[in-house]
Amino acid sequence: MKGLLSVVLLFVIAVQITAEEKEKQFKVDLYGFIGVNAYYDSRQNVIVRNGNIYLFPARPNYDIDNNDINAKGRFGVDASYSRFGLRVNGPEVLGAKSFALIEGDFLGKSGASDLNFRLRHAYIRLNWEKSNLLIGQYWHPLFLTENFPSTVTLSCGVPFHPLNRQPMLRFGHQLNEHFEVIAFMMTQNDFADKGMPNGAAHAIQPEMDLQLKYKNANGVFAALTFGHKVLQPALYEEINGNKKITNEKVRSSYVAASLRKSFDKFTVKMEGIYGGAMTNVVLLGGVAEKANGSELREYTPVQTASLWTDIHTNHAKIRPGLFVGYTENMGTKEKSNIIVESDRTPYNLGADIGNMYTVAPRIHFLATPKIWLGVEWMYTVAAYGNDYDDYAKPIDLENVANHRITTSLRYTF
Repeated sequence: MKGLLSVVLLFVIAVQITAEEKEKQFKVDLYGFIGVNAYYDSRQNVIVRNGNIYLFPARPNYDIDNNDINAKGRFGVDASYSRFGLRVNGPEVLGAKSFALIEGDFLGKSGASDLNFRLRHAYIRLNWEKSNLLIGQYWHPLFLTENFPSTVTLSCGVPFHPLNRQPMLRFGHQLNEHFEVIAFMMTQNDFADKGMPNGAAHAIQPEMDLQLKYKNANGVFAALTFGHKVLQPALYEEINGNKKITNEKVRSSYVAASLRKSFDKFTVKMEGIYGGAMTNVVLLGGVAEKANGSELREYTPVQTASLWTDIHTNHAKIRPGLFVGYTENMGTKEKSNIIVESDRTPYNLGADIGNMYTVAPRIHFLATPKIWLGVEWMYTVAAYGNDYDDYAKPIDLENVANHRITTSLRYTF
């Protein structure tokens, strides 16, 4: 009996010592926010994630009397974009400071459900004196945490500004006090290219990016990003009712230039993006079919250009701002046909939109830096095409407009 008590006592002491050692080695912080959005749209729109992510006005849909069914407005209130996460500072590993993070929210699926929780970020990072290595799921390199639109609407400027998180291997190196170079190898998860949820996996070639960042003490931040990816839209084609294996792939590249300047009383941000097959980052365009007359499809990326700017004051309590964005479908570089037939999976987002712009003034009222109320009016015009040219570019355009008013309350902890 005494022996058993001794073992139990030793076990308790060991657990206590281990707990104390872990307390020394690991520091865990809980963070997150409670957010509630209320919005009104003057017409029906293409929206996702319980209406929190706004994309563009829906194309007119006429009834027998030539009335636009989509001219009906919409109202919604939602709190499912509330999120929480854990930051973990751990012991030294391979001579580097170790850090881990996991974060999620409740926007996995639309509708009221207890099963909406989704993973946003989950990664391990090692920080050396001048280098860092990140492994896990994090922001796509086209989403720069140093420079993105400060809109009240949760969508952060899409489809003018990219929005994406991907599994990746990321290595960064600080060249000097101003410049950092970062290399990325990535695949896709819940942000996949339209119509091909396994397109990146089937291609067996990681998306590759190279990024150069610059910053100085005068409030200037700049970044230049180059990327290339390969997708395989399908494993087989169906010809005359028979399946035939295909290895046809689509290859695309993109480039983005980003700039932010902080002054004493206000901050200016801007970015320009050009590239093809970018629906995984929620930009317009996608993939078209080459006009080659072959039974087996060959693919080519639809090119998209996007430009946005955002300006806001730096006032501690009342912070007005303005977001302006413009994007254009540039078509394909080779003669092609857009894939829209119901029996052939469409690989595009807004393929029939020739161009689109938005103007969104807003104001934030800050009770504290972490508790604020935001109000925003977003006016968006999408030019829908009634036909396509030989390069899958929409023509014979017709403008469709929407007014969105958003009110958001956020309590950050």
